Amino acid sequence: MLVYELRVSLLHAEPPVWRRVRMPAEAQLPLVHTSLQLVMGWENRHLHEFVGANRLHYGEAEEGALDAGVLDERHHTLQSLFAEPGERCLYVYDYGDDWVHEIILESVGELLPEEFPLCCLDGSGACPPEDCGGVGGYAALLESLGDGFNARAFDCASFNDEVGSLFPRDDEMHSPESVSEGIALFLGLRDLLETGATTEGAMSVMMLDGFFSALAIHPETILPDRWLPWVWDVTGSGREPGFASKGEVEKAMGLLFTYYNIVVGKLGDEAAGYTPLFDELGIKAAEDRPLAVRDWAQGFICGAMIDKGVWDRTFKDEQGKMLLAPFAMMAGMFDEAQDSRELQVEEMKEKVQDELGFNVLDLREFWVPWRREYLSQHGGGGMIRSEARVGRNDRCPCGSGKKYKQCCGR
Repeated sequence: MLVYELRVSLLHAEPPVWRRVRMPAEAQLPLVHTSLQLVMGWENRHLHEFVGANRLHYGEAEEGALDAGVLDERHHTLQSLFAEPGERCLYVYDYGDDWVHEIILESVGELLPEEFPLCCLDGSGACPPEDCGGVGGYAALLESLGDGFNARAFDCASFNDEVGSLFPRDDEMHSPESVSEGIALFLGLRDLLETGATTEGAMSVMMLDGFFSALAIHPETILPDRWLPWVWDVTGSGREPGFASKGEVEKAMGLLFTYYNIVVGKLGDEAAGYTPLFDELGIKAAEDRPLAVRDWAQGFICGAMIDKGVWDRTFKDEQGKMLLAPFAMMAGMFDEAQDSRELQVEEMKEKVQDELGFNVLDLREFWVPWRREYLSQHGGGGMIRSEARVGRNDRCPCGSGKKYKQCCGR
C-alpha cells in the first residue's frame, strides 16, 4: 500500500500547532478531512475546503450543491492534492475563524507489514478552542487563560489508540480501498452520533454495534422505522436529530444502513468467528474495557427488548433467561441488586465480558426455531442455519484436547 507522510501546520498559531501523520495515498478526501479533524483536535462544526498544489479547490457539497469552481471532494483522493514530495496544499476549516492548515508532503513510501496506514507520528501544540475568533482571538484567549491551559500539550497516543487498532494489521485481508473505506465508515459513524445534529441520548458507535448485533439474530425482522428511533434516542423520549439538509439525512442513513449490513453479514452463515466491536478494536486497558463492554451490552439489550413479545417469551423460558443474563449483567441491569456479593459479581463480569461473542451465537441458536415460526407466518423464505455448532465448552474438533473457546474458537 502506498502511504504519504504529511506535516500539517496551523498557520500563524503561537505556540506552534503541528502534526506529522501517515495516511493512505488512496484515502478519499472526506476521510482525510475527518482524520485531520481528529488528529488536530477540532470538533467538525464548520465547513472546510482543500486547495491542492494544483490550485484546484475541493469541498463538501451542501444540499447537493457546490460553489462555482469547487470540485466534489467525494470523488477525489489524497493523491489529487500532491504530485511529489515537497509540494504543499492547504486545508481551510471554519470560514468565520478561518483556520488555515498548511500540509506538506514530506515523503512517499510503501507500508511496512507492522505498520498501520493511518496514524500520528509526532506533533506539538494544543488545538485552539472552536469559535474563539481565529488566530487573533486565540492569542487573546491565551492571555486570559494564563497557566490554566497548556497550549503546548499534545499526545499522539489518543488518536492512534482510537484509529490504529480499528482493523487487523494483515494487508492480505484488507486492500487499500477496504481499509480506507472501513476507517472512513467508523469515523463517519462516530462523527454522526456525536455531532450537534443528534440528541444527547443518541447511541455511541459501541452501543450501535451491540444494538445491530441483537437485531441481526432477532427472531423477527425489525424494520428501520422501528429501530431508527432507538439510534437517535435510547431514553425512549422520541427525540429526533436536527439535520440541516436533505444531504445530511442521506449521508446519515447511508452510514447507518452500511454498518447495519456489515453486522448482519458478520452474523450470517460464517458467524463462528463473530467478534463484538470492543474486541475488534482491541480495547484492553483496565479503565477503558469495562466502559466499552457496558456500552455494547446496553445496545444489545435495547435490540433484544425492541419487541416486547419476544423479550417476555425469552425471559419466561428458563434457558432463554439464562442466555440473556450475561448481556443484562454487563449492561448493569443487576447493579442495584448487588450487596455483600459485589466482589463476586465484579469477578463474574470480568469473565463474562470475554464470552459475549459466544453468548451472541448461543442466543441466536436458541432463537432459530422462533425465526422459522416467524417466517412461516409471514411467508418469508430466509435461510436459517440449522447445522450443529460446536459449543464453547465442548472439546475442540481439531483434536487439541482443549475446549473450543480456548482453542480454535478464540
